[in-house]
Amino acid sequence: MTEWVKRIVYTALAAYLLSFWVEPIVGSTTFDVNWPFLFLLLVPMFASLLPWYGFIAVVVLNFFTVLYIYHGSLLDWFGLWLDDLTGVLSGALPEEAIFFSAMALIGVLFAILVGRTYPSYGFVLGMIVSTLGLMAYFDTWTLYDGESNILFAILASLFLLFVTDVAKRPSKSLVRYVSISLLAAVVIVLGSVSPTIEGDWSDRLTTSFQNAVNEGGSGSGRVGYGVNDEQLGGPFEQDDGIVFIARGVPARYWRIEAKEIYTGKGWVESPVLDSDYNRGQLVDDEVDTTPEQALLRFDRRQSFVPYGGEYPQAAETESGTEFLVGDIEESFPNETIHIRPSGKIVFDNDGQVTPETIQLRYSVPSFTEQQLELNEPVTTLTDEEQQAYLQLPDTLPDRVRDLAVEIMADSENPYEQAQAIQAFFQSGEFQYDTEDVATPEGETDYVDQFLFDTLVGYCDNFSTSAAVLLRANGVPTRWVKGFTMGDTRGVIQGEEEYTVRNRHAHSWVEYFVEGAGWVPLEATISFSDASLLQVETESDIRADDPVANDPQANQNDQQTNRPQEDLALDDVATGETAAESWNIPVWAWVLIVFAVALLVWNRKSLERLIMVLWWTRRPLNEPRLVAMHRYLVKRLRGAGFKVEGRTPSELAAEVDAYYESDEMTRLTRLFEQSLYADQTPNSKYKEYWKIMIRRIMS
Repeated sequence: MTEWVKRIVYTALAAYLLSFWVEPIVGSTTFDVNWPFLFLLLVPMFASLLPWYGFIAVVVLNFFTVLYIYHGSLLDWFGLWLDDLTGVLSGALPEEAIFFSAMALIGVLFAILVGRTYPSYGFVLGMIVSTLGLMAYFDTWTLYDGESNILFAILASLFLLFVTDVAKRPSKSLVRYVSISLLAAVVIVLGSVSPTIEGDWSDRLTTSFQNAVNEGGSGSGRVGYGVNDEQLGGPFEQDDGIVFIARGVPARYWRIEAKEIYTGKGWVESPVLDSDYNRGQLVDDEVDTTPEQALLRFDRRQSFVPYGGEYPQAAETESGTEFLVGDIEESFPNETIHIRPSGKIVFDNDGQVTPETIQLRYSVPSFTEQQLELNEPVTTLTDEEQQAYLQLPDTLPDRVRDLAVEIMADSENPYEQAQAIQAFFQSGEFQYDTEDVATPEGETDYVDQFLFDTLVGYCDNFSTSAAVLLRANGVPTRWVKGFTMGDTRGVIQGEEEYTVRNRHAHSWVEYFVEGAGWVPLEATISFSDASLLQVETESDIRADDPVANDPQANQNDQQTNRPQEDLALDDVATGETAAESWNIPVWAWVLIVFAVALLVWNRKSLERLIMVLWWTRRPLNEPRLVAMHRYLVKRLRGAGFKVEGRTPSELAAEVDAYYESDEMTRLTRLFEQSLYADQTPNSKYKEYWKIMIRRIMS
């Protein structure tokens, strides 16, 4: 390759590596496009091939062109930039204007480095390590997925090292070309067929978002648990941020709280019930319950505590401190907690949050068919509670009440009424969607709009509508928020683990049956209540089989819920081993490339060490003496000394003159005495040979 071709290829490969910075960095900001930053980073790299005045002209023209196309007004942008700079100097985080400028500056700095250092092993290795390290970091701690790009980044790194080596040490030998071809082939094969166990890493830069409209915003929000449910509706985006990891329990819905008052737009808590809950249970005393103990590990400390059954009886933290809820309250790391009427575990101090690890003990109710089919007058709930759980706004359209009567006309008890509503939503007229979802405007009722106009929505639409329809028929209900069971991680240390993410945020309904208590209802189509409602059939009771009522034993026979707001996910593995993937994770690729780079960078030192250890630790005889001398001559030839057509003494004189020493002459003399004078090889030969090898290969 000519010098200019080498330099162009060198610059192009460096620019291609730098392009891998754009997606993870920009993806963590509010920018919704990547193309401006590709131009800001890559155009200056190629402009570095021009003279300095051409470089400056291209960089300035590129910056203002990209800025004008993206923003539209240069003057307005400068005003935003000044405001942003003022905020940064005051301690605020940089906004779009400063970030835009910073990325442009990064592109200029890398372009200068490429132009000034060509060709440089140090720059190339720094570029490779920083690129792969950045990809690994964002892949591990954010929503960025680098698995689709890591193979291309590694191949570009290898070829950049190859071009750098060719530029620094020109040679007509084909060995390097064959080597890079074989190495690239090995990397491609490993990336295609090597299996690994995937692990879940915390998404440190993600947060739990409620739908943006709930916070007074507009457009699409991110799915997740939020506290404001006054305005439901509108589309949202998926968020894979990890909320917590649960171990030791079967697939289970995770309850956080319930709300009682439907406003026509959303849900709020009842001020009438705004007092400590003092009964400590969800179901009647006659209902059988199975104790469970779950270990929860939180990615970010939360202000809520999820649980998988009745209200928890106790919880333990990593510090060993225990708190009891319900009838008894005890101190919790310098704070006090209690359960609200909604079932939400709250801290008296608003600033208190969950520890990183909590061990919960709670009971999972298992209803009998007879208990569910009870149709007794409600006497357990107080008048205040009944008023709250049967409340409907005066503005609710009559056609909603008429529809409730029509759906449940043939139902004789609350359980049959709930089943009738499930069947109504599963009739085929309704569609599950998270994007094309309307937000009621003006006086439009949220439930009325869903049931009669759009027929399109997600869990909030279905659960709210089910609660309103049941209330319209006189069944006390409440709207429940929490998470579905999450994604299985397989069996870890002998116990099943599930990863619960923001996209698993979910809502469902609890309706009251006198003699049974609060019974959960999954109203959302494409979701199953197999992990929400445990029912004992008559055959189960007659068989008296302890395994029959065990949710863990039965879960393999139950329909698997689709993860919240993600109906396209494939079924997840539930075997005794974690799911296998045929992709090497990004962090493993970084380690592999780093190890290969170290080997390539220190190959001479490693070879020298191996050869010195190999020869000097073995007994010296004439055949080994000849072999050692041949290897030494070979290394001298590789170092550029002319070996052919010269006597050993002439070669030794030239080598000693170059290194300003006399070790080669002494070594040659000992070699000739042993070989031609039939003398026993002198042990001093090893010492001189070691010195020369280190000098030649340093």
